[in-house]
Amino acid sequence: MQQKLQTRAFERVASLLHPGEQPIAAARAMVGAFTASRAGTIAHHGVVLAGAGAGAAALAAHRKQFVVVTNYRVFFLPQTILGGPGKTVLAELPRTQVALAEAKIGFASILRLAFSGTDGVSLTFPRSDQKNAVALAESLR
Repeated sequence: MQQKLQTRAFERVASLLHPGEQPIAAARAMVGAFTASRAGTIAHHGVVLAGAGAGAAALAAHRKQFVVVTNYRVFFLPQTILGGPGKTVLAELPRTQVALAEAKIGFASILRLAFSGTDGVSLTFPRSDQKNAVALAESLR
């Protein structure tokens, strides 16, 4: 299933790629503050979904994203309700401005991406997406 989603994410950014630019990896993740902890991100996400009903679904939709890494840039796409990549690009950054600051692979994997000029973001992956977290980390090294 993940291979299908990754292919779809590559297709979403294909029209935006520069000549010679190739997609390397794509994965879905919960995006949070750079300083967010694994347990804190998971607990906050669970409380928001359990306590706020339909309004929380809109908040969670902004936190759940697809990250696509190419040899030149990193793209952030929204996730659809079914977990696939959305059609719009939320942000794109040159690879020269994105650094993998930390990778903790485990029950809930987390990658911290540092952006030049700002803090950065943390990407949290559930256990089912652990292989995707590893692939994304490798593509950013």
